Amino acid sequence: MTDTQAIKDRIDIVALIQEYVPLKKAGINWKANCPFHNEKSPSFMVHSEKQIWHCFGCSKGGDIFSFIQEMEGLDFPGALKLLAARAGVQLENIRPAAETSQRNRLLEINETAANFFHRFLLEIPASKPAREYLVDRGLTEATIRAWRIGFAPDQWELLTKYLLKKGFGIDDIVASGLTIKKDDASTTNLRGFYDRFRGRIMFPLSDAQGTVLGFTGRVLVETEQSGGKYVNTPETPVFNKSKMLFGLPQAKTFIKSQNLAVLVEGQMDVISCHQAGMQNVVAASGTALTEGQLRILKRYTSNLAMAFDADSAGIRAGGRGADLALAEGFNVLVIQIQGAVAKDADECLKKAPDVWFKAVKDAREVMEWYFALQSSKLTSSVPRERQQAADLLLEKIAVIPHAIEQEQWLRRLGETVGAELGLLREELRRHKKGLGKAILSPTAIVPAVAPPEPATRQERLQEALWALLLKFPDLFAGIKDRLTPLYFTDPAFLALYQLFEQWYTNPYSLAEQLAKLSLRRGNESLTDVLELEAVRAYESTTPEQAVAEAENLALHLGEEWKKVRRRQLLEQLRQSEQTGDSEQTNQLLAELQKL
Repeated sequence: MTDTQAIKDRIDIVALIQEYVPLKKAGINWKANCPFHNEKSPSFMVHSEKQIWHCFGCSKGGDIFSFIQEMEGLDFPGALKLLAARAGVQLENIRPAAETSQRNRLLEINETAANFFHRFLLEIPASKPAREYLVDRGLTEATIRAWRIGFAPDQWELLTKYLLKKGFGIDDIVASGLTIKKDDASTTNLRGFYDRFRGRIMFPLSDAQGTVLGFTGRVLVETEQSGGKYVNTPETPVFNKSKMLFGLPQAKTFIKSQNLAVLVEGQMDVISCHQAGMQNVVAASGTALTEGQLRILKRYTSNLAMAFDADSAGIRAGGRGADLALAEGFNVLVIQIQGAVAKDADECLKKAPDVWFKAVKDAREVMEWYFALQSSKLTSSVPRERQQAADLLLEKIAVIPHAIEQEQWLRRLGETVGAELGLLREELRRHKKGLGKAILSPTAIVPAVAPPEPATRQERLQEALWALLLKFPDLFAGIKDRLTPLYFTDPAFLALYQLFEQWYTNPYSLAEQLAKLSLRRGNESLTDVLELEAVRAYESTTPEQAVAEAENLALHLGEEWKKVRRRQLLEQLRQSEQTGDSEQTNQLLAELQKL
């Protein structure tokens, strides 16, 4: 038995997916709203018997490994290791290349560096000022250990030499971002290389599984030569700060159980919150909130409470993040610390922890917050001020992806400024045209894998018909005369048509023949996908309704094929007339007439 099969045998896909997505029973299978794209009605299906999943909205699907790869952003070896640990399977057959790839070498370097920084902080006398600083900031030793906080000594080459002694190559150490290479550096005598982080408190930056991908270093003593107050690992093959959420491995379980993520400004805010008992808290790592970070959070919740500085810069930055979260389908709340007690969560927890906990509990719906910010202008006697406030709010309403919610806030705006709803709807359409530019700055956009090409109507009709016929195969007899092989432009669907034709004329075990056919779509079995589609689309369809649906699908499939074929013939006719091929022109005209 292979390692992958041993893992599959021990992990039930329904139990696994339910840890991320709330599933509802659908016959013998399960359904949910897809965690990988925004949708209003469930198109994500899980087949409990065959241990597969598929989304009919974004066309993603597969087994437990592909689900974890998508959900946790892992490659296959990473998903294999994660699920093996869950299943208690000792891996024996991992490809050597997976262990020797540069990615794995960089991850090992980061883990070694994290241990180096952490031990240096806890064990070396020279780190006493750093330890005292952290204690002054209110952190306990248990917290320092739990978060693996470390210290990079103010020496030029100490970490670089340590990593070299551990057997890592200088090129990999530089690629990790921990070491900087001078222009005149020599790989022969290893001169001209120096540590990026010196004299800094070190915070490891990890993915959801706790794998260290990079670091943030906070300077302990600021000097003219120390550089910025905070320095991050640069972009590397394993570190992308736009997809990094500080505190996620510690917070993800609590985010899911409480169905709420609290987003704060910095690392100390996160750590202080967790130490105080609020453990569903994360922070963006040295970047404005990005689409990539929001997509990671969406795996665990669609409710997001955001805290940001109350000054104008903080409100602008927080507002951009809130707009992005709204566009991603989050229910966005705004945390406001009352009475100017403190500027951030860390400071508030030190001065008045009850105020912080109440601020999170009383977080306001983001549109209520926007209306409150504009309240004086909305009721101003100066028309221009009312227009400015209305324009700003329309920009925010335009971001909301749900029509009913948009309508609610439009009505609220109309009542407040005394404007007709029809006029506001027209203004909203104008704002929507420039929505992309208004919300997504170039630095906030995270390159994503290109989505699959949307299915044509002809392809959707073929899929719907075969899903229905797999559920009600006897219907084929009633619609056979309405079908022709020409209608099935997908070779897999054509193979199904031919199989059903043979079955109709010479009955045999359809299930056995379908299994032998072994049709694939990407990494999935097409018949498995069609069975899930049958559950999703025809779960409550009666046999009488199925007859009408089959006739309707056959009719529309024929009409759509004719429409597509007519367009093809007209294009070919145009080309043949241009080339003066009269024989081909006559043939094309005859086929058009027949259609």
